Amino acid sequence: MKDSSTQSWDRIAEDWIAHADSNDYRNIFLIPHTLTLLGEIAEKEILDVGCGEGGYTRILASRGSHVTGIDGSARLIDIAKQRAEKENLTIVYKVRNANSLYDLEEESFDIVLAAMSLMDVEDYSGTVAEIYRVLRKGGELLMSISHPCFTGRGSGWWRNADGVIDHYAVSNYANREVWEEFITNKFAGAVLFRHMPLGDFISPLLALGFKLVLFQEPAPTAEMILQSERLKRLNSIPLFLFMKWLK
Repeated sequence: MKDSSTQSWDRIAEDWIAHADSNDYRNIFLIPHTLTLLGEIAEKEILDVGCGEGGYTRILASRGSHVTGIDGSARLIDIAKQRAEKENLTIVYKVRNANSLYDLEEESFDIVLAAMSLMDVEDYSGTVAEIYRVLRKGGELLMSISHPCFTGRGSGWWRNADGVIDHYAVSNYANREVWEEFITNKFAGAVLFRHMPLGDFISPLLALGFKLVLFQEPAPTAEMILQSERLKRLNSIPLFLFMKWLK
């Protein structure tokens, strides 16, 4: 059964695909940093949780890993399959909610990648329990999320009287909330946003027995900023948080 997050993202699938293809944060900053943290992945069994239109899965497969991608949106999975086929890549895609990976065997993956997805799942505890189940002993979860310290409802960049962005306001950090909001004004519909404090992300993983081995609030390189001036903002506010967990 689809949860509320799945329904939300399925409704804006077409807008998300266009956004993902062109977004500078994702393509210039997040994807390259993720690949750096993953390191050598040839012949690794990798599960991409919340794979969307398959941007990460195609890169991983092109680098020699054996990839399975899951997403709750049937439309996004359809696009992922089409794009993989166009690039002659062999990738297994499944329409699944992240908290119900019922046909994936226990301890069958070396790496689980959850790139900018776990802050959107409705059942976070159930999702990370499933991730733990399908990871092999010694396997790792690499997750990136919108930094919860800066994503409370009402948080965001503010402009001065001249219309120039000059500071970032933080609001409602301690509140656990779900609300509808447009990702950008180019989207035809709103999507569900979820917020919870940082401890709510970490505690369930520790309770399962995961060991935290990396905690990063990365900043863009000078080369990245040359490709998109907007990335310079990330030198003052780390909008993204990366964690690597070992089973």
